[in-house]
Amino acid sequence: TYEWVATYSGDANNLGTASACGAEPVTITVATPAIVTTASMPITVGGTVSDSAVLSGGESPTGTITFNLYNNGGCTGTPMTSTVPVAGNGTYSSGPFTPPTAGTYFFTATYSGDANNAMATSACGAAGESTTVNKATPAIMTTPSGTVTVGGTISDTATLSGGVDTPTGTITFNAYNNTTCTGTPTFTSSTTVSGNGTYSSATFTTTAAGTYEFVASYSGDANNNPVASTCGAEAVVVSPASPTIATTASPTVAAGGTISDTATLSGGASPTGTIRSEEHT
Repeated sequence: TYEWVATYSGDANNLGTASACGAEPVTITVATPAIVTTASMPITVGGTVSDSAVLSGGESPTGTITFNLYNNGGCTGTPMTSTVPVAGNGTYSSGPFTPPTAGTYFFTATYSGDANNAMATSACGAAGESTTVNKATPAIMTTPSGTVTVGGTISDTATLSGGVDTPTGTITFNAYNNTTCTGTPTFTSSTTVSGNGTYSSATFTTTAAGTYEFVASYSGDANNNPVASTCGAEAVVVSPASPTIATTASPTVAAGGTISDTATLSGGASPTGTIRSEEHT
């Protein structure tokens, strides 16, 4: 608040005089600056986001701008914070923030004000003040076991890579007895994921010859998208068994006697069918 006093000097015929102090107050109010902010573009979790604020309408403003980053649209709870000094109207940028999880994040920017400038704050949820942190999309590479004979065991191995924040969840291995990976899997096995790395299925004892297809599916978690290997990329051939047969004929007999043969079948995989015996002279 300023006070005017007007003083007349007087002259040879007039005495000097002055107005009373307090009769002429003038109030100078603080400036009311505006703050407009723009958040950075969407990122994948593990990256950084930032905010930019344009301060205008201030009277040689000083003080600070504090940027707060919230993980909810109500801008509640404890935010991540970055504070920068102000030296005049202009554009100011926050430091980088590394959001810990995927989701939508909201910025607010608050100018502290000073002796000549009022405080100014951007609104929670204002246009341009939110940014999306997307889930990472890991890769899964698989290696099935080699060709076996029916009755042998097959399995699958999956390598998960590119996941962020120590991926969790499960990898499920499904084996199908067709090339389209449809219908009920012949074999299913799941294993718990605790980071990027290599994981193996349980083993499956085959009971039928043919071509089996493995599909390995990662479930995903809060920060990582689900991902699965491609059907047809993991074929395992189960070959038929090759049994052997050994025979023993009955002893020599006189004409009119009876003869027979005994066959021993071995090396088969639960064989069925028939054994035919023929006599040749």
